[in-house]
Amino acid sequence: MDLPTRNNGSRLAALLPSSLVSLAVHLVVLLVAGMSLRGCDKGVPVEAGGRDFRQVGLVLIPDHSVQDTSTPRQNPHDVEQEHAADPVALPETVTSIPTKAPTISELLATESANTRVSNPLAVAMDLSKTIGPGEPIGSTANLQAGIPPQIRPAGNSGQGAAGSPTPGPGETQFMNIVDGGSSFVYVVDTSSSMSEGSRMGLAKSQLKGSLRLLRPNQKFQVLFYNEAITQMKLRKRPLQDMYAATEVQVQLGAQEIDRVQPRAGTVHKAPLLRALDLQPDVIYFLTDGENPALSTKGPGSDLDVIRRRNGRRTRIHVIEFGSGAKESRRESWLQLLAHQSGGVYKYIPVR
Repeated sequence: MDLPTRNNGSRLAALLPSSLVSLAVHLVVLLVAGMSLRGCDKGVPVEAGGRDFRQVGLVLIPDHSVQDTSTPRQNPHDVEQEHAADPVALPETVTSIPTKAPTISELLATESANTRVSNPLAVAMDLSKTIGPGEPIGSTANLQAGIPPQIRPAGNSGQGAAGSPTPGPGETQFMNIVDGGSSFVYVVDTSSSMSEGSRMGLAKSQLKGSLRLLRPNQKFQVLFYNEAITQMKLRKRPLQDMYAATEVQVQLGAQEIDRVQPRAGTVHKAPLLRALDLQPDVIYFLTDGENPALSTKGPGSDLDVIRRRNGRRTRIHVIEFGSGAKESRRESWLQLLAHQSGGVYKYIPVR
């Protein structure tokens, strides 16, 4: 009966040394692992890793400073001394909070002062005056030195009778003579004397500006004359007595106007009769001289023939270019031509 007890004792004695060895090995492994983990905390600042030990992982540290991290942090006492030595670096003094509400007069004065400061160019701005919508004068800005005051923009507004400074709806103007209607014919002298000074350039720019004021439901024609008559024909368009004032045809008309060059002599009667044959509502007649003069007295005179052909259907506005002040006080045939048709006569000295 003592044999099993002895066998158990011998087994325990045999297992005891191996258990001690295994325990010793595990203790050594744990000790080495612990020393390794503690080594991760070496050299890490307190702000990043804690007091004595930090867990392994990523730690994000927000930087609220705008200074370069490469620059060593200054002593606060040094910073105060630096600001005291350099008054420019000190912050601006904050305006104290008002203790009482401003009066109405003070508010108005402040608002007025702020307006003057915030918009300093408003007082100095000099807006150029225009005639009608846009600037129908066209390129006359380059001829400003040679434009007499009679045809410079007047700056007035309104509409109505012929001669008003500014055209209204359905109206146009030529040399500041305003009139309305459904059809317009321009009779422009292109004799060699129109090449003097800025006469031809002024006539062209005013003519193009007048066409731009027309609307598509209105019609126009331009007759250039010297010793012969040249009726305007738009490029790539069939020859017509009157052209609708569409945007394209007005542009084509401006191109034809630019091609005209003054030359030869002057014959007045034929182009006027040709213009009346087109039966327009308005004729603008421009010349730089009354010679050769048309006859004015008695039945069968030149003006009588024109009056009968017209039949008071068309208003004829007459513009005369001159070299200086009008010398004669007598009523010329140009003035009579305008008055007998209900038109306006204007004498313009052009240097």
